[in-house]
Amino acid sequence: AAALTPRDLADLRAMLLSEADWLLDEYRLAAALTGADNRPESNMWNGALLCRAATLYPDAPRAADYLEKAHRFFINAISVPADAACTRLVAGRAVKDRFVGANLFDSYACNHHGYMNVGYIGITLSNAAMLHFFFRGLGQPAPESLYHHVDDVWPLFKACTFPDGRLMRVGGDTRVRYCYCQDYAIPIWLMMRDRLGDTDVEAFERGWIAQAAREQADNADGSFLGRRLAAMADASPLYYTRLEGDRAVTLSMGACWRRRFAEFADVTPVPPAPPLNEWHDAHHGACLVRGPRRHASWVWGAAEPPQGLCLPPGGSDLAEWQNNLAGHIAGPGAMNSAVVLRHAEACFPGGFVTCGRLQWKSEKLYAEGEPDVDSAVEDLAVAALPDGVTVIGLQRCRTLGRVFLREAKGLFLQVPNDLYNGCRRSYAWAGGGVALSGRDGTASAWTVPGSWLSVDGRLGVVGLYGAPLTILHPAEARITIRAYPWNAHARAAGGCLFVDQVCMVCEDAIRPYDAGTTLFDVGFAVLAGAGPQDAERFAAANSQARVDTGHPDVRVVRTQAADGRRFLLAANFADAPVCLDLARSGDRLARLTAAGSQGIAAAASALTLAAGQAELFVLV
Repeated sequence: AAALTPRDLADLRAMLLSEADWLLDEYRLAAALTGADNRPESNMWNGALLCRAATLYPDAPRAADYLEKAHRFFINAISVPADAACTRLVAGRAVKDRFVGANLFDSYACNHHGYMNVGYIGITLSNAAMLHFFFRGLGQPAPESLYHHVDDVWPLFKACTFPDGRLMRVGGDTRVRYCYCQDYAIPIWLMMRDRLGDTDVEAFERGWIAQAAREQADNADGSFLGRRLAAMADASPLYYTRLEGDRAVTLSMGACWRRRFAEFADVTPVPPAPPLNEWHDAHHGACLVRGPRRHASWVWGAAEPPQGLCLPPGGSDLAEWQNNLAGHIAGPGAMNSAVVLRHAEACFPGGFVTCGRLQWKSEKLYAEGEPDVDSAVEDLAVAALPDGVTVIGLQRCRTLGRVFLREAKGLFLQVPNDLYNGCRRSYAWAGGGVALSGRDGTASAWTVPGSWLSVDGRLGVVGLYGAPLTILHPAEARITIRAYPWNAHARAAGGCLFVDQVCMVCEDAIRPYDAGTTLFDVGFAVLAGAGPQDAERFAAANSQARVDTGHPDVRVVRTQAADGRRFLLAANFADAPVCLDLARSGDRLARLTAAGSQGIAAAASALTLAAGQAELFVLV
């Protein structure tokens, strides 16, 4: 403020009060779980502006009105359905008396921009953090309403953060990887260090700053993102500049607050709360389990649905969200995506099982009058075994009519191979392997001999049936921002991340397919933290995993898990219930996912699977 002239200060006051008056008189405060009225972040930042105006200019004629509406915005920022009946007093009134609507589900899932959006939970918290430190600078407490549910949503956001600070976007990301929402994690971490004494955030902050510094060092011009987003800078100078600015702003915030409020790092730390290791949200079909060896998730209501993860906790550089572990179909259109037709999931201690159906479509085709195409239907089931290591996947995909496709890929494990892993990946398999350099501008493909491979000695992949494993190394960066009807030219900005793709069936060039063609019918396992010996051992123990049921729409695999226990995953891809008798050599099945209960139910050998249902059993 010392550098501002009296005219500057008068203009600042006029601007802030004008905006505050507009928010007071013209802006409709809204909140909703989904759709255009889902506004957690804008309610938080609008409340913050009103609160700043009331605090900086207490002599303003409407200062008290600004503060009251700020309370209303804050109560309806991180708001949940239960708030409608909440009688807790905040700023002199019951929460329910200021409640307009819920922006987050009772699970604290956030459906922003139409998907399970971890990033916008962060953006909402970051705006709370900026106001938190505004009041720290004034030496006075912030309004209690600012922190409404801040501490409640923090465990989920923290659970979706790798130890090195990179966000684990379990619901995906439609935009540029590791930019806007990732950058604004810095204010959140510092608020939680200051507010809760959570010392875990120290490692998050150090880890992310190291990654940002590494990328900046890779750019000869000193920019933060110049090399990775060079094509975007040409396609949209506006958007590129915005992303550069986000990183500069958030790093500056951290540097400023660390300097101004050094004492917050010196207070006696409070032991961090127990981690959130199991989480489920029914609306998004979202499941998450975390442990010392594996982070596993599956989300149907994802940014590019669906998507799964199975990674070691220290494997943030292995994470990619786009249709990961869900197979992938792309036609010749500018936009290619999947619509989730149905899904069901169940969670149990240490794992989950889920099953659903997708319809792939290709839109905005090139020829005059060429219509959009519904390309294929895919059924899939996924189970995170309660061994803390393994995820099993079953996929079947068939064309709906005669179509042209430029990609048809089963499994579809996307492995980033870019700056953040030093542009080098090593793949080991029985009797050999290959090292692939990211950003090398060359395309290659490798068919893996045998049924297993290990990525960098940290992630195992085993084919259980259906097709050999293939590693595709594209010449270009394949991860782009998501195309929408209003932005079908998204690829013009180039890819923002190079990836290798591990597939079972790997068609990567345009070709025709007749109606009813089975594009892939595969089963696989992904093993977190698995080196070559681990992957080879699992493959040998599960060389006869598939169980023939005699039913064309049922897929069953019997597996020996990493902990030695035996499991059976059964999936019914049909549109009607199927009764199965799975007795074999005296094996009996103990149900892990009985409806309405958890744990082990009565032993049995026969079962009925509902249409579109998968169940996981332990063999006893």
